[in-house]
Amino acid sequence: MTERFGLILLTGPPGVGKTTLVRKICEDLRNKHKIVCHGFYTEEVRNPNSRERIGFDVVTLNEKRGHLARSDNTKKIGPFVGKYQVYVKDFEELALPLLCSSTERDLLVIDEVGKMELKSRKFEMAVQNCIMKTFILATVPYELRQPLPLIDTLKNHPKAQIIVVTKENRNSLQDEIVNKILQLIKNK
Repeated sequence: MTERFGLILLTGPPGVGKTTLVRKICEDLRNKHKIVCHGFYTEEVRNPNSRERIGFDVVTLNEKRGHLARSDNTKKIGPFVGKYQVYVKDFEELALPLLCSSTERDLLVIDEVGKMELKSRKFEMAVQNCIMKTFILATVPYELRQPLPLIDTLKNHPKAQIIVVTKENRNSLQDEIVNKILQLIKNK
């Protein structure tokens, strides 16, 4: 019986271009290869006047958007990562249906499996359930001060292919990763 899953992890320093690369890979897979991609990416939110970063949004691949975290919250309740309050409920409402859906998908995109996203225990459990069931392209932090069990599980998974994104290689990785994904899906 052929295994019906695969795991490609992109990692690299913050701001190196992982999300941009993920979006280009998905666009290529959809447009040129007719591969169905489901999932989400995270995007910085900046104050339009000062250009200061004020948080992050979670954006689904079909462009639904919700808060992931904000620094300008006056309530000061709930989990924080640094100065950012994490909006766990908003995140779960957008992300969990993508991971928990019973329909078969060609590729599940998770950008990112990071400290903010892992404030949701439901998200953590959903990712663990997906590992052996589908093809996953995910981004994970490059270095962490304190280990996070799910990230360690992903990085140490026997099927994980870890690709380090750098400023030097980010523009040349798209075709390589698309080919890896096509190879995984072709063998399903």
